[in-house]
Amino acid sequence: MAPVPLLVFFALFQPLLICASKEDEYLAFKKCLPFNCGKLGEIGFPFTNNTSPEICGPYAVDGCHENSQRIQLVRGGKWFELNNISPAGTISITEEDLRGHLNSNSCDSFNNLSLPVRVPYLSNTKISNLTLFKCDPSVNFPHHLEFNYTGCKNFSIYYTRDTSLPSPPPTCSILQLPVNKTESYGDIFRLLTATFSIEVLVTPFCYRCYLQRGECQIIEGQSKCIHSIEGMIMHGHSKNRER
Repeated sequence: MAPVPLLVFFALFQPLLICASKEDEYLAFKKCLPFNCGKLGEIGFPFTNNTSPEICGPYAVDGCHENSQRIQLVRGGKWFELNNISPAGTISITEEDLRGHLNSNSCDSFNNLSLPVRVPYLSNTKISNLTLFKCDPSVNFPHHLEFNYTGCKNFSIYYTRDTSLPSPPPTCSILQLPVNKTESYGDIFRLLTATFSIEVLVTPFCYRCYLQRGECQIIEGQSKCIHSIEGMIMHGHSKNRER
C-alpha cells in the first residue's frame, strides 16, 4: 500500500484534533474554581489567581494572603491596587504611582492615567474625570477659567467646574484624571484622586472566543464568536449575558 502523504493525513484528522483541543480547553476551564482572596472574600471568573492559567480568567489577582491585593487589567501588564469587588461586578482600584505623586504635591501628577488602551473583553470604565489644560507657562489662556495651578516649572494647569469647555490653544494639551467630587476645587492635589472604579462584564463564552483570537458579537440576541482560529462560528446559547 502506498504511503499516505502527510498533508492528506493532517487534512483527514484535523477535525479530530480540533475537537480534542476544544475538549481539553473545556476540561481546563472546568478546573478553574472560585478561591478565597483576603478581604475580597471568595472570588471567581472573570478573576483568577495569578498562578492559574489564562483560560481561568482575564483579570489576574495577586496578594490574597497579604493585607492588600492587586490586579492586572491585562495579563503581563501594570498592577493596580485592588480595593473592592462589588456583587454587581464593579472593581475599585488605585493607581499607586499617581497616589504617591498627589500625596507629595508632585508635578508628575499631571500625566495621563496609565490604563490599557483597549481591554479586549467586555468592560466599561466608570471614572469621574476632571478635564485639565496643561499649557506652556508663557501661554495666556484666551478663555476665562475659574482655577489654575502655576507651581510647576515647565507648564501651567487650568481647569473649571463648567462642563462646557473651550478649545485649548495649540501649545496646550488636554488631560483627563479621576476627580474626587467631595473635595474643594481650590486644591488640585486634593481634588484629583488615584482611586476609581471599572465595571467588569465578561461572559465565559466571549472570553473563550477571545482566547481563540475571535471576535465576540451579539447577533439576533445571541453571542457568537466570529473569525476564531478554528475558522468557524461558535454560537452562544443565551440572550442574556452570562455572569
